[in-house]
Amino acid sequence: MRKTFSIYSLAAACVAALPFATTPVNIHAQVPAASFEGRPAFKEGKALGYFVWHEGDTWKLRWMTFDAEHNFTGRVVVVGGEIASFKRIDLDTEREVLRPARGGSVVRGPRGRVVAARPGRAAVVTEKTIDKIQQANESTIEWQTKTDDDLDGLDFKVTAPASRLRFVLLIDGKAQSHEVEVGRTNIKPGTSPLVVQLKP
Repeated sequence: MRKTFSIYSLAAACVAALPFATTPVNIHAQVPAASFEGRPAFKEGKALGYFVWHEGDTWKLRWMTFDAEHNFTGRVVVVGGEIASFKRIDLDTEREVLRPARGGSVVRGPRGRVVAARPGRAAVVTEKTIDKIQQANESTIEWQTKTDDDLDGLDFKVTAPASRLRFVLLIDGKAQSHEVEVGRTNIKPGTSPLVVQLKP
């Protein structure tokens, strides 16, 4: 009786543990670097999302929106290597015009004489101080930008030992993998974070 009970107990314990044994380990899918070759097709201000590709040894990341303002935040981490160089690409002028400039004007009388003059006024602008794209350390670039109807992004190179790139791409604080396209054929990997396998 005791043997039967212990066999049933063992069987019940195995069945109870089965869901944990079959739960997949959370390993992010890796996309081969070859999938990122060439610039994806996109037009500035005509799409929402991120675009990632490489040309030679330069990696390029762009983000954009249209018709609405969105917050783009994230980071790229080089695994097994370091960032060799990095530069920000910003096609926006970094300034928002609040009130356009106006030239001065002159009022002339019937005989062509100046009877009054109105001075002009300079444009009133505000700096986009919220935008930040920076190299956080030897292997990480981070960004926090607010974009509406324009294009922003960065270019970077990595050192030879690098084995992977990990892109964390957020829009309004959320991972939206369906808004990420890579390479000249506009592949949508559908993973978050997006991990690029540089070496087999």
